[in-house]
Amino acid sequence: MQSHKDEIEALPDALAGKVDLLPGYLVSSRAANTSKKYEYGFMRWKTWASQSGLGSGDILPAKDISVALYLMSLIQTSKSASSVITAYYSIKWFHDICGFLSPTSSTLVINVLESAKRILATKTVKKEVMTVDVLDSMYDRLYDHGNLKSQRIICASLLAFAGFMRSSELLGVMISDLDFHASYLSVFLESSKTDKYRDGSRILIARTGTKLCPVVNVEKYIQWGDFGESDYLFCNLCKSKNGFAKRVVNKAMTYSNLRDEFIAAFSPHVSDISKYCLHSLRSGGASAAANNGTKKRMFKRHGRWASEGAKDGYVKDNIKELLSVSARLGLYRCFLCRVSCHKCIMV
Repeated sequence: MQSHKDEIEALPDALAGKVDLLPGYLVSSRAANTSKKYEYGFMRWKTWASQSGLGSGDILPAKDISVALYLMSLIQTSKSASSVITAYYSIKWFHDICGFLSPTSSTLVINVLESAKRILATKTVKKEVMTVDVLDSMYDRLYDHGNLKSQRIICASLLAFAGFMRSSELLGVMISDLDFHASYLSVFLESSKTDKYRDGSRILIARTGTKLCPVVNVEKYIQWGDFGESDYLFCNLCKSKNGFAKRVVNKAMTYSNLRDEFIAAFSPHVSDISKYCLHSLRSGGASAAANNGTKKRMFKRHGRWASEGAKDGYVKDNIKELLSVSARLGLYRCFLCRVSCHKCIMV
């Protein structure tokens, strides 16, 4: 609070005694993990500045040229732009919460950051999306009446696909978060990556009346496992002579455990499992919905995306959708009616 020193000294005693509480609230302006990342990033800048001979007065607030040189040094030693971007926003955040004018607003620093993004750019290789056909094959191989372990990965896969759910969202679901209805299942998400204020959100998943119905499969799983309201839906299991049962200690299964089961479940049904990940289920459901004509507003709401750009990044358009652009340019003539036609066979 150094930048507000004069103002603090002028405060009455009743208010001055509360100033020490402000840093805690300022840190809470970002998610806990983000705050930790920025703190670590700023400490790296502080260490570099000290080793380079800069005094404490040049670290916070920092000078434009010093920060530009620091980012340049990171470009020279980093393999990706992420470390440079983290350093930039770490310095910016600390200056902002301390009330100093941030050097990251300087065009000099901004241009060094942009050069990092270009110099250290790497090709983005997205994972393949999951399809209904693969889910169907997985289900036929794994479904075993009363087998709690097999049903767990089946339910996790179907829920992630139908609800566009991330692995972190799946693992946080408790039985008390589920509300079953005659035609659908409502899943309450207490926290989500895009729910920064933790208001919570609900996903509605329809009953489909098929073997791949997420609602029916979850009902079977809960019945076989004899779950209580306070239990995690995807909890740890233990093996006994009668099969599998939930463990006494109520804990959600770990991400690594879920990932291992995903690999074991889908490896026999895809050519290269390394091209798939748990996120393939979310992107697979999103792609299927988009290619089947789901309204954009409902599509975005169901997936809980914060922006249009984030939403579009999840969709893999099918060949029919991709061809629809050039097919509607008037370059084709229908051999039946000899005019531009989108209903008949085009040649």
